[in-house]
Amino acid sequence: MKIAKSASYALHALMYMVRHSTQLPVTAVTVAKAEGIPSDYLAKIFQQLAKARFVKAIRGRKRGYVFAREPEQITLLELFESIEGGPLFDDCFMKHCECGGTPGNCRIYSIWTDATREIKKELEDTSVAGAAWNHPEHRFLSLPISLAGPEKEHDTRSSASHAATL
Repeated sequence: MKIAKSASYALHALMYMVRHSTQLPVTAVTVAKAEGIPSDYLAKIFQQLAKARFVKAIRGRKRGYVFAREPEQITLLELFESIEGGPLFDDCFMKHCECGGTPGNCRIYSIWTDATREIKKELEDTSVAGAAWNHPEHRFLSLPISLAGPEKEHDTRSSASHAATL
């Protein structure tokens, strides 16, 4: 199983919102800068999150996004499946095989369903809020120095040199 980058970005955006819940509503641009996600891409992901009723858009002077549901009620499985466009574990990964694809007649499929059942349970039992408080804050990418601004230029370089020494 491989989760698309958009699902990862969606999770990181929601985790950012959990960690900064006192600062909501938050704009896609703010989250994008904080998380190192392309802002145009994140704006489209926020539209998907709103359509799935995880967040809602606030208009007016204090525009941005807030949670439409409590983040404790949004499971990782629900989030990933909504962004991925359907179930993560429906079929046998060897679906092109001629065995018929049932756990009863194929040991590989039986192993697959047992393993994915465990993964699904973990994803169902983990909320966005739980993930946010049990995951280190980080950025996907470093912002180019031109976007970091003069006060961040030194920080960006020192972070890169610090990372190189690790």
